Amino acid sequence: MKGLISFLGSFALNLLLNIWGGLIAAVLLVLHLKLGLPIWCFWTVLGCWLAGIGARTLFLHWVASQPDVPEKPKVNKNPYSQKGYERIDSKR
Repeated sequence: MKGLISFLGSFALNLLLNIWGGLIAAVLLVLHLKLGLPIWCFWTVLGCWLAGIGARTLFLHWVASQPDVPEKPKVNKNPYSQKGYERIDSKR
């Protein structure tokens, strides 16, 4: 349930941030009502806009749900580092 609410909140925020597709659909609806433009133009633009935003939001939620993979420890190959430093025997 928490994941669904999180997805819907993100979807609503994405709709607000990408309002241009909705504005184009609204213009097409007004043109349908005033000039008799076919209604399928409005439904096509609205559906594409909603499907695109939904797919992007779903993808970002999927990416965010992936676990972080820790990096494998690397071998210290630096001869000047403290770990790789060996003392020189000065009492020969």
